[in-house]
Amino acid sequence: MVLKVALLGYGAIGREVRRMLLADGGSISMTGVIARGPLAGGEPGEARDGLPGLGLEEALERADLVIECASATAVREHGPRIIASGTDLLIASIGALANPPLRRALTAGPGRAHLSTGAIGGLDLLRAAALDGGLERVTLSTTKAPAALINPGMDPATRSRIEAAAGPTEIFAGTVAEAVLRFPRNINVAAALALAVGDFAMVRVRILADPVAALTLHRIEAEGSAGKYAFDVANAPDPLNPATSALTARSIVAGVHRLSGRRGSFHFI
Repeated sequence: MVLKVALLGYGAIGREVRRMLLADGGSISMTGVIARGPLAGGEPGEARDGLPGLGLEEALERADLVIECASATAVREHGPRIIASGTDLLIASIGALANPPLRRALTAGPGRAHLSTGAIGGLDLLRAAALDGGLERVTLSTTKAPAALINPGMDPATRSRIEAAAGPTEIFAGTVAEAVLRFPRNINVAAALALAVGDFAMVRVRILADPVAALTLHRIEAEGSAGKYAFDVANAPDPLNPATSALTARSIVAGVHRLSGRRGSFHFI
């Protein structure tokens, strides 16, 4: 069976996802790119690297799965309609799910919402450990180069602190909801952790700017009656979009492979 997919978002991540999926051969069919005006780089009908530009409703008629690789805004604007149509949605911008009403809309069906693991690992372990109250504390410390942390519309005080960092400098400490609001392009991993353990209030987030950081660093620590866990993840940033990790596109493609039911491989659950 061929899985028919459409891309929502065609920036650095979307282009890499397209390249990797087309290299896979016949188990996955690319139907096109959903045009979102300026953010999508064009209008319906305009081709992108050989893929047709589609309106949302046209894409929902053609695709079994929509792959979101655009932004939290795209998830909020289009996610509920995609799910309500019965089409599945693979979400990369998991930070959008810090919003409880949106979480409810995306789990209402009949389509299914799938979450990309993104730039970190260990989510399966933490999900299991959190069952039956097995975790009491989860912390995420993320370190990035200053340029990767500066967002459009950022308040001047935070921007100045980031730009002035002479060494590892904490620029944020707080909740997941606060982190994704202030750093919407940088901290999807925080929401992924919260969803894995089933408790947004349990996860605390620290964000640091380090002018000599060549890699994006995530340190995850969790503790409770189930045990004590620590993970260090150091990812190369995407060369075309330093705000995200190069692993992000690979994680999306790995998720699509699993959803396509590829023969000749095992799947962890």
